[in-house]
Amino acid sequence: MVRNLIGLFVIVVLAISGFAWYHTESVKGIKGQPLALLHWEDTTGRATIRQVMQSADFKLTQRQRQSFGYTESIHWFRFHLTTNNVPQELTLDIQNHSINFVDLFVVQDGKLVSVTKTGDWLPFVQRPVPTKSFAFPIYLDAYQFTDYYLRLDKRYEVNLATDITLWRTSDFEDKEQRAYFLWGIFMGVVILVVLLNLIYWGTTSDQVYLWYALYILGLTLRQSADSGLGFQYLWPTMPILNSPDPVIQALWLYLPALIQFQQYFLDLRHENKRLFRVTQVFKYSLWAGSLIVLVMQMLGIWRQYPETVMVFIRIHTIVANIGMVVFVWIIITGLRSDNTLKQLYGAGLALQTAGQIVNIVQNIMRFQVDSSYFIDPYLILIIIFFIDLVVFAYLLAYRYRTSVTENQQLEISLVQTQQETNQKVIEVLESERQQIHKMLLTDVGQRLQRAYDGLLAVPPSPMLTDSATLIQKVHTDLDKITQNILSVEFAEKGLTKSLTELVQQLNQTQQIQFSFQKTGKGTTLSVAQEVQLYRIVTELVNNTIKHSQATQATITLAYDPQTICLTVDDNGKGFDTAKVSEATGGIGVRNLFARARDLDATVTIDSGHGGTKVCVNVPQKIQTS
Repeated sequence: MVRNLIGLFVIVVLAISGFAWYHTESVKGIKGQPLALLHWEDTTGRATIRQVMQSADFKLTQRQRQSFGYTESIHWFRFHLTTNNVPQELTLDIQNHSINFVDLFVVQDGKLVSVTKTGDWLPFVQRPVPTKSFAFPIYLDAYQFTDYYLRLDKRYEVNLATDITLWRTSDFEDKEQRAYFLWGIFMGVVILVVLLNLIYWGTTSDQVYLWYALYILGLTLRQSADSGLGFQYLWPTMPILNSPDPVIQALWLYLPALIQFQQYFLDLRHENKRLFRVTQVFKYSLWAGSLIVLVMQMLGIWRQYPETVMVFIRIHTIVANIGMVVFVWIIITGLRSDNTLKQLYGAGLALQTAGQIVNIVQNIMRFQVDSSYFIDPYLILIIIFFIDLVVFAYLLAYRYRTSVTENQQLEISLVQTQQETNQKVIEVLESERQQIHKMLLTDVGQRLQRAYDGLLAVPPSPMLTDSATLIQKVHTDLDKITQNILSVEFAEKGLTKSLTELVQQLNQTQQIQFSFQKTGKGTTLSVAQEVQLYRIVTELVNNTIKHSQATQATITLAYDPQTICLTVDDNGKGFDTAKVSEATGGIGVRNLFARARDLDATVTIDSGHGGTKVCVNVPQKIQTS
């Protein structure tokens, strides 16, 4: 199992590397246009565009990526574009989807020409270009000289950092299409894994698969919120959900699902009760916190009092630290388990946690001005995500296969136990039958014969004659009962010949006219199986003689490729089948169903005013050579 898991992990890593290489090579030739950016910080947050245009405090930026950390100011950027005799179509790309307000002012010859307003506090439809980041189309006519002022407002929140790039519109669209293509593949893999786990859950009723599916969906929601796809596709008309931080909210939603999955997978309720109680408190605290945040969003608290966002961030920092301790505890519990699956889960969770720690350190650093990431957070998150998909999904698939195998073995064991029980019941019945046979022949029969001989020795009288006749009738009935005991020659005769002889005997002694017919090609059965079928016939024949008041009855033995069908059909008065079952019937009915179970057969009873028909269908799988 470990070897298979390592092989699968290597394949997935190679696949991810291949996609990354393809994307890198495909966009290598796509480069942004030269752009000289001037920056000015409005510490008052009240400057108008006229005041900004007159400001002489703009300074040239040295980097394409602008990072200001936590800020209480509004940041302005200015750049100048000119064309020669060829019109141009350009796109200004601000690669940060979570800026509250983004405004682009176009100024020509000192006059304000147009203003485009957007931001994640405004509906998605207000974005000039429908993409996950902020993009503004720029059209330059020949010999046009234009100044642009970009206003970024992300006050009192975690961090203002973005790349500001100018693209040819065709290059920008090409780049975005390639990125969306990769996101489409990513979502396809997610949907496949979720559907597989829902199928596992529906098949096994094991809730670990349901919670894993919910965890993957929650983690996908976090990725969507972090990339901007969530606002674009999931809540485009509800910008209120973008404050204070949709990424943290998604995190608070998927962590409880992850914890619930861990509780089931590691069986913490029984394996580590103390850790189970801690995870329960942590899980319900996150759910309660998510509900409180949602209520405050609906009430608009975060926007009315933006300073409260940092309070929320500090609370999240405390929660994240507690969660890290809990996950380390869970990792240790998994690694110390005697179960290989749980050990592998602990190792996978350790890799995931290590990646999260790297991101936490980088997030702490991003509060600093001009900060940068050592490793792209998206890359770390994608690696973590695929660890979840590959390692945990493989472990769950292995768990599913193991559980199916165990269930099959259990079902086989139950069937074998049932067969053994049925066989023992039948053996007991046969033993009792043999004992009764012996008692009738050696005890009751001999005594009746002596009584009959004694009566013949006494001078005849009408009463003695009637008594002798009655004793003779009883002796005849005993002979019929003893004839029902299978002879030693049954194995040599076989089922078909034995049933033929049985019908001949019945027609000599009974008023009901019996007939027997066989259809289809016979199948070789074991002697024990033929005995069971013969016993079933005798039980049904005795019931017909005693209760049916019929004049004709037919015994049919039909063979086809799927089943062996044994039928006893009469034209008697019939009975209420609802009152006859294995649980409510007499000894004969119970014997009938017990023998049928031993053959893995089904019994169908159809009775009415036109007579009674009993069918016993034996599957061909019971055939033995």
